[in-house]
Amino acid sequence: MIDSLNGEVLELAQDHVTLECHGVGYLVHAPVSTLARLPKSGKVRLHVHYAVSMDVRSGSSEHRLFGFLDRDDRQLFRRLIDVQGVSATIGMLIMGARSGEEVYTAILTGNESVLKGVKGIGPKLASRIIAELQGKLAGVPLPSGGTAVPMGNTLKTEALSALVSLGVDRVKAERTLDSVLKDRAKDPPAVEELIKMTLKNI
Repeated sequence: MIDSLNGEVLELAQDHVTLECHGVGYLVHAPVSTLARLPKSGKVRLHVHYAVSMDVRSGSSEHRLFGFLDRDDRQLFRRLIDVQGVSATIGMLIMGARSGEEVYTAILTGNESVLKGVKGIGPKLASRIIAELQGKLAGVPLPSGGTAVPMGNTLKTEALSALVSLGVDRVKAERTLDSVLKDRAKDPPAVEELIKMTLKNI
């Protein structure tokens, strides 16, 4: 079983990255949050989850790789897809729309609104995720080595949503947002100013 891939970035798309490892190109699906942190070229290591799904009607199978820069984020993804009703696709949407820390904290605190804000997740599924994982995550270290963060519509989330609605590529928008927020870490701008600053830097 493949645990990780260490290779050169050949292609960086909106929902996947292609890595060349020893002459073989691997298409690895990844959440937006991971893709935004990858270089357009160069060597990277991704912790991967290998999944096989079956089409009941045709009997055919689909093999996919899902990659994460952080091992803890991969573990959280695996926990999510163990929940009934959470497919790999939905799991990727959750990990892309929210940071590992946000998802972890939302589950521990029972904050359904954070999960319901993700496309494809309604009240029932959000409630089920929390009910099934709250106890399992209680003793697990916080993903990415971070600390619990406040829930709700964060500055970055609001700005990213607005930029995407304006037609800006999601991966490019998140990468630029991270850069702007890093520069203004001591003096975070209001969301309107953040959007303007990001547009100027894209």
